[in-house]
Amino acid sequence: MYWPDIAQDNMDNTNKLHWMHLSDLHRGQDRTAEVWSVVRQEIHDDIKRQIDSRGPVNLVIFSGDLAFKGDSEEFSSVKEELKTLWEIFAKQGSKPSLFVVPGNHDLVRPRSTSPLRNMADILRLKQDVREEILSQTPSSYRDEAEIAFANYKKFIKDLRESGIPLALDQEGMLPGDISAQINVNGLSVGLVGLNSAWTHLSGGEAIGKLDISVRQLNSVIDSDLPRWSRKNHVNFLVTHHPANWFSQAAQEEFEGEIFNPNYFDAHLFGHMHDNRPVLTSAGAHNRRTIQAASLFGLEKVNDKEERRHGYYFAILDANKERCEYWPRKFEKKQGGIWQVSRDGEILSRDDSFYDEPWSIRKVEGLELKKI
Repeated sequence: MYWPDIAQDNMDNTNKLHWMHLSDLHRGQDRTAEVWSVVRQEIHDDIKRQIDSRGPVNLVIFSGDLAFKGDSEEFSSVKEELKTLWEIFAKQGSKPSLFVVPGNHDLVRPRSTSPLRNMADILRLKQDVREEILSQTPSSYRDEAEIAFANYKKFIKDLRESGIPLALDQEGMLPGDISAQINVNGLSVGLVGLNSAWTHLSGGEAIGKLDISVRQLNSVIDSDLPRWSRKNHVNFLVTHHPANWFSQAAQEEFEGEIFNPNYFDAHLFGHMHDNRPVLTSAGAHNRRTIQAASLFGLEKVNDKEERRHGYYFAILDANKERCEYWPRKFEKKQGGIWQVSRDGEILSRDDSFYDEPWSIRKVEGLELKKI
């Protein structure tokens, strides 16, 4: 694919990271195609306004559920949508990296008699099975996971060949476990994505049932989180699900051994309905979680189908040690017209953004540029 030369921008972006967080496209879901073209145009126009006002976007994080049933045709359609999106970025003087993790709609669900599917909810009670899956030994259970995510893995391979700059340096033990390091405007940014959907293999409610393992993390950072973390000024952990969708034991492992605030600055995820940033204290440490709304799709709320879409932009300014967020939401205006606008549910009065303090990590031998 041909990408236009990136235009020069007069804004000083030194030591700034400008990112966009998308999630839950659900490409292929029934009864969504009729309005997608309008929603897509609104997204493209909103990106143009954001870049014109605040400078090039450096990173796009897509936290899963790009497809709806995980089939190859859906992923081919997603790839074409992403190629079009990157053409819009390029015309506006941006060529952001893409970092993506799988969601529970990005797999082909195993048959109802599948051994892995029937073990998924009780893996913490079947430690021998869990150990087999998470070890390097041959495993028919892990083979089932590979088959379930085969179309997703091919999609990632096709993305790499499409010309879209995919942030992916190392792949891990399960499909979708990845890490990357990118350099943006003088900042070193570390990214870890973990597959939180490998035990979400059937429909229905799964809150408090899913599993995740620190071995997934170790497989993409060479089993040395402190060493990996200290190479970067900022580190993101990305999953599809929020932590409360894990079983109690898995959540304890996630919060104690994976999402360690000494080494990760934020946990980014989707799967839920709304944009929602939260900063909580855990003893002497803060945990920053950032939830992106569903980009597109029909959701059931109180047994009624609703269209609920959104996403957000953010700029981390290392010079000021502050991060600004622009949460966006689609609204149905008078006359039935869909438009993207500020997400007033989490903004104050007429504000278009909100900000918060964000400490920048020191990296030995990689000082921030003076401005």
